[in-house]
Amino acid sequence: MLRHFFDDFMTFVPLQLPQLLDVTRMEAPQFYGDYALLTFPLRDPYDLEEVMDMFEDDMELITLYHHIPAMTGNFGHSTCAYSNPAFGQMFKMNAKTDADGKVNTILVTIYDSLEQMYGDLCLDLELHAKGGTFKYKQDKDDLLMNFL
Repeated sequence: MLRHFFDDFMTFVPLQLPQLLDVTRMEAPQFYGDYALLTFPLRDPYDLEEVMDMFEDDMELITLYHHIPAMTGNFGHSTCAYSNPAFGQMFKMNAKTDADGKVNTILVTIYDSLEQMYGDLCLDLELHAKGGTFKYKQDKDDLLMNFL
């Protein structure tokens, strides 16, 4: 079933977000038991806010968080956005700024089940809560409501 979700993702999503998800630059997908991990190196680096706008405007993804690490500067700022489960797709996208303060890679996780996706989103949120601050963070109650 995971292969089916991967094929659906690869058929439609890169067409909606070609500047971030260039399949010609994509690294080999890594399949695990109930999820697949895709890495998309970017041709051109972007500011994190630009990536967040593309996630929201071009894909209608739901922003889970915008995290700022404890250190100063633009290194390590990160975001996570996920597909609305009501639309029948199950994936999240993560982006993080490198030493140059720009996003150079997009990581995509495609899930086999809503339960796995929800659990991973909660874990992602918890791991980022251990240090730094959130410029934006979705409450777990609101997150759960998207899965009911």
